[in-house]
Amino acid sequence: MRREKAKRERKAPNHKKRILIATGILFSLPLLLLAAFSVYRMAGKAGLENHAVTMRDIGRANITRFPVLQQSGGEGDLPELEEGQIAYHGKVYEYNEDLLVFLCLGIDSRQDIKKEKVPGEGGQADTVILAVIDQKAKTLKVINISRDTMTKVGFYDTNGLYLYDKEAQLALQYAYGDGREKSCELMEQAVSNLFYGIPIHGYAAIDIKAVSQLNDAVGGVEVTVIEDLSRFTPDLALGNTLTLTGRQALHYVQERQVETEELGANNLRIERQKQYLMAFFAKVKEGTKKDIMLPVELFNTASRHMITSITADQAAYLSTIVLECVFGEDDMVSVQGEVEKEDVYEEFHVDEQALYDLIVNVFYREADK
Repeated sequence: MRREKAKRERKAPNHKKRILIATGILFSLPLLLLAAFSVYRMAGKAGLENHAVTMRDIGRANITRFPVLQQSGGEGDLPELEEGQIAYHGKVYEYNEDLLVFLCLGIDSRQDIKKEKVPGEGGQADTVILAVIDQKAKTLKVINISRDTMTKVGFYDTNGLYLYDKEAQLALQYAYGDGREKSCELMEQAVSNLFYGIPIHGYAAIDIKAVSQLNDAVGGVEVTVIEDLSRFTPDLALGNTLTLTGRQALHYVQERQVETEELGANNLRIERQKQYLMAFFAKVKEGTKKDIMLPVELFNTASRHMITSITADQAAYLSTIVLECVFGEDDMVSVQGEVEKEDVYEEFHVDEQALYDLIVNVFYREADK
């Protein structure tokens, strides 16, 4: 009896030690996972910033040569500038290094986004948006760019060899790639050039048909119809307020009245897209409070119809930042200009003065004195 009791007493400390170790591991596991996720997020952040270093230098060089700078009162009246700074209306500005900029494309494709062998047949970018995230200020700005914007577009032969640059609608640049990565890279360069070399950290091109699935994944999006689209579905009559089904949402963001004689049909569509995006973003933020995995589910839904340069670790970093961002109606802006009709197709000619104002207001901040 004494031997068995002594044996139990010898084992007790080891048993208690194992319990303490197991308890320590259980309590430490969430902290370890959090630390691992933080490292993962920071790796994503570093990758995004490295992607734009070269383009940022090009952007600084290009924007400081823009002739509108003479509005400051003539070259002799400009303040003394340090490298990378610009002078505008008597004030000195510098590029906002806290920004992350992404090109978002909605692709008009008969099928899901696929690789095309023949340049010119890769589909067109019906929706062109720059999403600008200020990591420090926690703000999100969305810049809508008309698909009909006349700008420098690179043309290629059937073998994919570069031929020449020609002024054409921006949407066409996507077609002259491969319908996937090459098309996105061409669009990224074309949009960056349009904005005088502003750096772009990544892109995401999504088949516009995926809107219906994303809409349903958040339980539908409520809008008040601002343009009569009842010819596509009766519920989309002007002034109706409704929670859009997936099919209705697709009509609302995709269709445009190209058969009408009124110029600017695409501008009206842009206004609908802005309205829908605002309501969708609000629905995502509301849904994420109830289900923290909702952004992941939406990303997985979109990924089946999307081509993107954004990696998983970068997406992890972005999701935490975007959901903290302030985003209101004033944070959605459009590139200004005039619409003209040449033959069959509309051309959107950018107001260069307004574009420069936009670039300075969104991408630059007043330099410290």
